[in-house]
Amino acid sequence: MKFKFIILLSFIFLFSQSFLLSRDPDEETIATVGDYKITLSEFTSRYTEYISASGIKDNIAAREAVLDNMINDILLYHYDSDEKILNDIEYNKELRESRKRVILAYLKDKEIYAKITVSEEELRDTFKKANEEIAARHLYARTEEEANNLYALAKTGVDFSLLAKQVFTDSVLRNNGGYLGYFSWGDMDPAFEDAAYSLNVGEISPPVKTEYGYSIIKVEDKVTNPLLTESEFQKKKSHMESVVKLRKKELSERDYIKRIFDDTQLKFNDKIINKILTNLYSGNNTESTDSRDNPEECVRYRDKTYSVMEIEQKIIDLPSFFKNKINSMEDLKAAIEGMLLNEILYNIAVSKGYDTVQVVQKKIDKYEMNLFLKFKKEEVLNNAQLPDSVLQKFYSDNIYMFSTEPEINIQEILVNDKTLADSLAKLLNDGSDFGELAKKYSLRKWTAENNGIMGYAPLSKFGSYKDLFWNAQVGELIGPVKIENMYGIFKVLGKEDSKPMVFNEVIGEVEKAARLENQIEIMQNYLNKIRSNIIINVNEDLLRSALVRESIQ
Repeated sequence: MKFKFIILLSFIFLFSQSFLLSRDPDEETIATVGDYKITLSEFTSRYTEYISASGIKDNIAAREAVLDNMINDILLYHYDSDEKILNDIEYNKELRESRKRVILAYLKDKEIYAKITVSEEELRDTFKKANEEIAARHLYARTEEEANNLYALAKTGVDFSLLAKQVFTDSVLRNNGGYLGYFSWGDMDPAFEDAAYSLNVGEISPPVKTEYGYSIIKVEDKVTNPLLTESEFQKKKSHMESVVKLRKKELSERDYIKRIFDDTQLKFNDKIINKILTNLYSGNNTESTDSRDNPEECVRYRDKTYSVMEIEQKIIDLPSFFKNKINSMEDLKAAIEGMLLNEILYNIAVSKGYDTVQVVQKKIDKYEMNLFLKFKKEEVLNNAQLPDSVLQKFYSDNIYMFSTEPEINIQEILVNDKTLADSLAKLLNDGSDFGELAKKYSLRKWTAENNGIMGYAPLSKFGSYKDLFWNAQVGELIGPVKIENMYGIFKVLGKEDSKPMVFNEVIGEVEKAARLENQIEIMQNYLNKIRSNIIINVNEDLLRSALVRESIQ
């Protein structure tokens, strides 16, 4: 039984589907759950998905576990009180969002991906590249402006090794002139590869936009397999076509979006957008928000204008996990642009009838059940009552989870010139007063005014430098350390170790964590109560004899 329930928790959200009474009275039934039937075809469909995803071999224990999950789905959806979930605002927001995502995904499949073609010439070029290794150097820049400056310097003959020392923080690339070694087709970012393979040995590319920023590439060497045969090409042709189509997906999607959405025609009223952002931060983006009555234009796209009320309503309708990602003006503008684009795409999909296609409806039903089960699990766990003795034991056994974070007090001087930083470090080592130098030179105003003292703060606040600071002795000078475009000199003033928090002060956190720890048992007990009132019959012979496609075993 334990094995079955582990599978329930692992896969209940992946392969669920809504269950209705069997439409075909002659189809074999593998189980009945009250008034509901699970047909043989429903079971084999669900089971093949599970086998394919998990990679395990067909066995009776897995069959029983998957059927048990299907029974549990019916119990939770049809024989439990679900009114709270079905009326939950957040649940319905996520339901609408998942429905749109399925329809838009189908639109992409039909209008973009299905229309991607690969020519014979492209395949032969790909075959050649797949049998060629390139050795190259590169210089990295975060912005196009920085990249153009680097390219201009490289073209005038400035050595890559010198430029690499200026742009890389990685010690290897910094010291080897940005040398990447040899790579083959498919190893690197597609845009990077396309540029590299188009260059001759010794050539330098203009700035190339990649997923991570911009690169200037210099090809050092090319090694081609001299034994390329037609039979080898024909053998790999089908696989290469799939790979090339996959690489074309992103570009094809961008081209399609450009055809239907011109972002240069999108105009924002920054003053109003800022008010909406303020409402978001203050938690006032509700139906009663005063700014929703504001008649001013908030956004314009081509000839269509959107009022404050319309934009705020779109934000209100977003699921919380989307809305919580909006933390700045740039985020908000990007979110609005995304909402307007999706609105256009959705209208295109509906106009083509993609929302009524059977395969889309089936996927929507599946997402709906997955979402329901997610909310149901949360509801069951949140309502579970655990005895005080269980909570006390969990607290004692996991005291590290309920302890304060180590804290450290740092004194800092931040400057933007390495020569100055080195001079200040020498003065400090010679006995100069840290606070006086911080007041005079440090760029971070609030700490400079406090003699460079930051005050005690959680160790995690210091990110990748936390170990450096924590491992230093109190009173020890650290630096100069390069931090992005600045140089820092630090002194550790004090440390405070982690301390256990009082049980009664963290009982809420203890209860939440204990519920997660005991979720299998909690869900088992909950389902057993429902099962006790419902007649369940399983055709064991049919379960054992059901045929499963050999291709998934």
